[in-house]
Amino acid sequence: MTPDRRTLLAIFSLAFGLRILYAVLVGSSPELLPVQETYDFRVAARIAAGLNWIATPFSPNAPGYLLTLAAAFGVLGTAWWTAVLLNAALGAVTALFLYRIGEKRIGRHFGLVAALWLATSIHPMHFASIAMRDVMTTFLFVWFVYSLVKPFHRMRGAVGSAVLYALLIYTEPRFLVLLPLVIVFLALWSTHHRALSAQYVFLFMTALLFLSLPWTARNYIVRRELVPISLEAQRYTAPVARLLLETPPPPAPGPEAVVVKRPGFVHNWSEFWRAVRVRDFAGDPARGLAPELAWSRRHNAVSLLNYGILLPFLVVGVVGAVRRRHRAALVMSGATLAYAIVCGWYGGSDRARLPVEPLIVLVAMYGIWVLLDKRRAAGDAEAT
Repeated sequence: MTPDRRTLLAIFSLAFGLRILYAVLVGSSPELLPVQETYDFRVAARIAAGLNWIATPFSPNAPGYLLTLAAAFGVLGTAWWTAVLLNAALGAVTALFLYRIGEKRIGRHFGLVAALWLATSIHPMHFASIAMRDVMTTFLFVWFVYSLVKPFHRMRGAVGSAVLYALLIYTEPRFLVLLPLVIVFLALWSTHHRALSAQYVFLFMTALLFLSLPWTARNYIVRRELVPISLEAQRYTAPVARLLLETPPPPAPGPEAVVVKRPGFVHNWSEFWRAVRVRDFAGDPARGLAPELAWSRRHNAVSLLNYGILLPFLVVGVVGAVRRRHRAALVMSGATLAYAIVCGWYGGSDRARLPVEPLIVLVAMYGIWVLLDKRRAAGDAEAT
C-alpha cells in the first residue's frame, strides 16, 4: 500500500470510527437522542417495503436522501443503525474530499489538518447519528465544489458536475436558488476561454435538464401537475416565480386570521454564524420564533473553540483569495458566502450551516497558509 493510500485509509477510518462511536454513546442515551425514527426514516422505511411508492405521492420532501436511505434499508435492513452507517460513510468520504482539495490546491499538510479537523468535529458527528439528509447534502456539496476548483479540460467534467448538482438539488432543493450563480461561474471561469466556457454551460444545463425529466414525468403522472422536484421545492422557487411572472400578491387575510411574521435576514444571518448560546431564549411567537434553551457548557465550549479558531482565519483566507486570485480558495469562499446569504433569506441555523462547514475549515487553512507565506516572505526580505 502506498503512503497516499495509507493516509486516505487513516482519515476514513478515523472519521468513520468516531461517528460510529458517537452514535453508540448518543444512541444509548434517550435524553440526548429521544427520537431515532425521524420523518425521513419512516418515509424511507415505507419506500423500502415495496414498489407502490412509484405510483403514489409518498412525501412532499425531496426524494434524494429518502431513496438512498431506502436502498440502504433494502441491503442492510430497516434499522436506525443502517442510517448511522450510511451517514458515517458519507461523512468519512467528505473528509477525504477535503484532504484532496487541500493537498492539490493549498498544501499536503494543510489538507491533512483540514481533513482531521472535520473528522474530529462534534457538529458533523452529531448529525451523522440522525436519519436526516444533512450529511448527504454536505457530501454532495463538497464533491461538487471539488469538481469546480480547477478549470474543466474535458466535456465529461461539465457532465459530471451536472450529475452532482442534480443529485444535490434532489437532496436539498435550497440549492435551486444558487443555480443562477453556478451558471454565471461556469460561463466566466469554467475554462480560460469564453467561447469554450459557453459550450460547457450549454452542456451542463442540457445534462441537468435531461436528468430532471424522468422524475418530473413521474411527478406529473402521480400528482397531475408539473412538479419538477418536489412540493418542498416550491418554498424556494415561489418568490422567484412570482417575480418573473408578475402575479398579483395574495389577498389580505380577514380580521380573524393570525399573521405570523417570519424572522428577517439579520436574525437568520446571526443564527447561521452562531457559535454559543449562553442564555435561554424566550422566543417571540409574533415573529414565529420558538423558545430555545441555552446550550450546555460542553456544547458552548466545543463550538466556541471550533469557530473561535476558524472564523478569524476564514476572514483572512477570503481576503487572501481575493488579493491573490487563488481559484480554489475563491470557489470555496464564494460557495460559502453565497450559501450563507441564501440561508439568511430563507432561514438559517447551526444545522443549516453544516453543508459549508468543510469549506469553512479549508478556507481557514488557506488563511493560515497566507499568513505563513507572508511571514516567510518577510524573513527572506530581511535575509537579503
